[in-house]
Amino acid sequence: MNCIFVSRLLILLLIGGMAFASDTYSSVAELEQLYFKEQQVGQRLESLLDLIMKQTTAIDQYVKLTFVYLTELREIRSAKLDSIGVISNPINAFHMMRRLTIVWQEVKTTLETHVSVTDIVQDVLNITKNFPNDEDLSGAAFSLVQLQGAYRLNVSQLASGTVQISDSISFPSVKGLNARDCLFIGKHAFNNFTIRPLIGFLLLRKLRVPKTINQQAIVKLIHFCLLQFEWYHDDVLEKKGPIGDKWRTNLEPFERRAKSLRKARRSLEQQQQIQRMRDITHNPLDTGYRLATNKSTEWEELEVFFRLCREEKSLVCTSQYLSTQPALIHDQLICTVEVERIFPFLLKPTGLKSRLKCRQISHTHSFFILRPLKLEEHSLVPYIAVFHDFMSDAETEIFKSLAVERLERSAHGSKRSGQGGVTSDKRTSKQSWVEDGSHHVVDKISKRISDSVGLNSQPSNVGSEHYQVANYGIGGRYTPHTDYGVLSKSRGETSEFDLFRGDRILTFMTYLDDVEAGGATVFTHVGVAIKPKKGMSVFWWNLMSDSTGDTLTRHGGCPVLHGSKWSKSLHNS
Repeated sequence: MNCIFVSRLLILLLIGGMAFASDTYSSVAELEQLYFKEQQVGQRLESLLDLIMKQTTAIDQYVKLTFVYLTELREIRSAKLDSIGVISNPINAFHMMRRLTIVWQEVKTTLETHVSVTDIVQDVLNITKNFPNDEDLSGAAFSLVQLQGAYRLNVSQLASGTVQISDSISFPSVKGLNARDCLFIGKHAFNNFTIRPLIGFLLLRKLRVPKTINQQAIVKLIHFCLLQFEWYHDDVLEKKGPIGDKWRTNLEPFERRAKSLRKARRSLEQQQQIQRMRDITHNPLDTGYRLATNKSTEWEELEVFFRLCREEKSLVCTSQYLSTQPALIHDQLICTVEVERIFPFLLKPTGLKSRLKCRQISHTHSFFILRPLKLEEHSLVPYIAVFHDFMSDAETEIFKSLAVERLERSAHGSKRSGQGGVTSDKRTSKQSWVEDGSHHVVDKISKRISDSVGLNSQPSNVGSEHYQVANYGIGGRYTPHTDYGVLSKSRGETSEFDLFRGDRILTFMTYLDDVEAGGATVFTHVGVAIKPKKGMSVFWWNLMSDSTGDTLTRHGGCPVLHGSKWSKSLHNS
């Protein structure tokens, strides 16, 4: 079609020239002018033809890539995986983001400048208006780095396209990560000061990339980047230490000479920091680890948070351990300390675990006589429990359908600014608000919650907030935080309505989907980890009897390793 268009264009130009000429053939001067014009037309057409060929090549490359990808997807579909099953794999999701940003941008430019824009092309451009941008791709890349660090995933297996959770559980992706992918991911890890995982990514690809002609440039670039990253790593380690709120490094430098110099220069404070890091992140005796406390730094609590997410063995509060802690008083139920209300432990001692019950409840409302609530206790202090099968599959799907069209990036409060509405990698999800009265099922669930916990969550109660429905994507997480704190701000920062309504007494959260791996809700001060299950609800009390916030309710949402996590929260004030 392009060749026909060019030929017709040439004929029309020549005919046009002859139609308005007056005996041109009879004058050499005019013939010469016509010759130059013809040469100009030929040059223009050659340029146009080259442009069309380049555009066709770009489209052809995208089509080939898409066909290869679709072929691989058909193989996955043969295993009866739906769309969620495919994109729930973080590596698959990263590849899709890369295609729809870097590759698609070239095709989009081609289509927009095409000489004959058809209805099909315009339709394609309309469909792709809300495609992801470079920032989305960067977020997907950094999410892979965070997942690798949080769950200590095998870098070699991850690069080959497999999310290996255990010897028996793994999730293969459509394709692995090539050299360019790993270099791209490594650079974003470096830019976000996460130095430790990126060295593994880059070093792996340096050793495994085939030394073909096409790959030699990549190998040289990776080698150069490795030298730069290692130098920067050692510089940060020397000046700042191995870990902080905004960075991570190895315990030892890469350069041999720097190792001996570091040992000589290492200050007492840095030695203590390294020992604390080893105590938290490494435990050769496998005797467990301590929980976070009010005195813990942000990175110390994050280490506990991730160990809970990984379901690692934790410290048991025993008499043998307490004998080394004279300030602690031990009984059969809990470990207490004079300064802090509850001693931080992870695995509950036998005396406490025996107090946790599973039972059916029917006395809170006559409705539950026919359909008792299935209660399972996870902690007595603070009180944390779950209701199994609290919502049906149909009810969870209705909440998701009400929220999906209004999802916006989730925000959180900031200690530094003292304000809410801040977006960062501390909370990576999207959310929307579902109001009572928007659907009869929503009102039905509100009444069920009220009857279950004995608090009024009906829309007529101004103390009950709307439903917050959140959806977590690639590596979606929410780092440790508390749900109370509305009244902890100064008087000038607290609205009159918040002062009237009061702080959040109770959090009631329901999981709207199953998650294959990751996504647990963990409490870093009491060692509770609750895995998401569709229709299950978890609730806890945020305030103590004197209306002050209970710091033991600090909790977070673990990164989603594989799957899609939907949760619905109700805060009752």
